Amino acid sequence: MHLIELTEDEFARFRELVYRASGIRVAESKRVLMSNRIRRRLRETGIEGYSRYYDFLRSPAGKPEMQPFLDVVTTNETYFFRDEAHYRWLADEFIPEAVREARAGRRPRSLRLWSAACSTGEEPYSMALKLAARRVDLAGWRLEILGTDLSATALAAAEAAVYDERAMHLVGPGDRRAFFDEGPPGRWTVRPEVRAPARFRLHNLMERMTGEPFDCVFLKNVLIYFDAASKRKVVETVTAAMARGGLLVLGPTEGVHGMLDGLEKVKTWLYRKGG
Repeated sequence: MHLIELTEDEFARFRELVYRASGIRVAESKRVLMSNRIRRRLRETGIEGYSRYYDFLRSPAGKPEMQPFLDVVTTNETYFFRDEAHYRWLADEFIPEAVREARAGRRPRSLRLWSAACSTGEEPYSMALKLAARRVDLAGWRLEILGTDLSATALAAAEAAVYDERAMHLVGPGDRRAFFDEGPPGRWTVRPEVRAPARFRLHNLMERMTGEPFDCVFLKNVLIYFDAASKRKVVETVTAAMARGGLLVLGPTEGVHGMLDGLEKVKTWLYRKGG
């Protein structure tokens, strides 16, 4: 089966379908990229033609195919310690402050962190490395890192915790020796004791998060793909899931700084929830 790229009409229909399902607005410049990615699903399903595939997705029989479709069109690459200042803050300010507060009896000896839109796991495992480096101070603490994403394929890669040199290029030799096992050349696996606090879950950022509130949320390099209405919805759901006094770490291109009512600005990329 040989297909050229999506027509403008087909591209518009698929863009709208992605938006309705996830809140993500695919850029008009991504027609070739989306064409290439949808062709993967055509090969997998044996469906001939973009229009037939679209009709299948919209049908009751196509409901199970919606998740694989979203996987291929929304998955993005990332790497360890992306935006290094955020991880320096986590290691040098956030964790020590939590330890001091606990020793003074002003907070429980527990930390819950959320990596929203965690992709293939580099972000939550970057958090885990910083916790592991403070294992003496955090001995006896209840530590939890939740990584969520819209892509089941990305989450499966996160669970496997195996990374190549591209993902590892900011991880220094000391951290590699301390926290990873080296496998075949150029492949590194996060050690079980380091990834122990991390768990992963399928989650759409447009939907309410359930469970205990979070002390810190990383919401980075994802909202650039959302329009204003969707961004507001995501910010509402994320801040509702934060503990009082919890902290929100934003990426440099999220474009939500006028939507953060009820949050106190700590740094240009860091906000604290009132209470």
